[in-house]
Amino acid sequence: MSLVAAAVAGGALGARHALETDHLAAIATLVDGEDGTPAWPVLVGASWGVGHTLPIAALGLGLLLFGLRLPDAAVGLFEAAVGVVLVYLGARMLVGVLGHREHTHGTHPLHGHLDVGRLSMGRHVHLHGDSAMVGALHGIAGSGALVVALVSTAPDLPTATSFLGAFAVGSVLTMAAVSALWGRALGAGFERALRASAGLLGVGVGLRLLVEQAGLLG
Repeated sequence: MSLVAAAVAGGALGARHALETDHLAAIATLVDGEDGTPAWPVLVGASWGVGHTLPIAALGLGLLLFGLRLPDAAVGLFEAAVGVVLVYLGARMLVGVLGHREHTHGTHPLHGHLDVGRLSMGRHVHLHGDSAMVGALHGIAGSGALVVALVSTAPDLPTATSFLGAFAVGSVLTMAAVSALWGRALGAGFERALRASAGLLGVGVGLRLLVEQAGLLG
């Protein structure tokens, strides 16, 4: 396979890979219409793509260079971890739909608190950090492991590097575009209903992953 062919295949796979259901469920719960500037959703999506590519590149190149194989048990473990994270993100989004207020106090900048009755849960985190972490988990789980396997079977290092570089560009740009569209949808109206739908999707997809892994373990 030529370097150009590897790059074309990598870019196409990166764009296609970013649009998988569990990836979209994750980003829908990470992009919040209340988080400020129009560029924020793009940053969240791009961060997911970068976080997603790093473990794929590290593992794929490592397996290629040392002739190793990623254990199935490790893939299943990360798949279950993704399920747990999606359930958490979806639940957090649903709780946010019930009540959300923003304020400042002391030296802390503007931030959010989720209110359910008298219960208030502070959230002093940056969503792009969350997104990169979730993307990294996806990089080892499920079909991400298949991409790792593809890289590890490349005929040589330049081909693998060309494939990975284009895969990274494809996944980062696609998820950034999807996040931007979702952010615009949130800002266009029906935000509460859209956020509730995103929360339900996250919980549903996460539970499905957990059930699948429980079935495999059983």
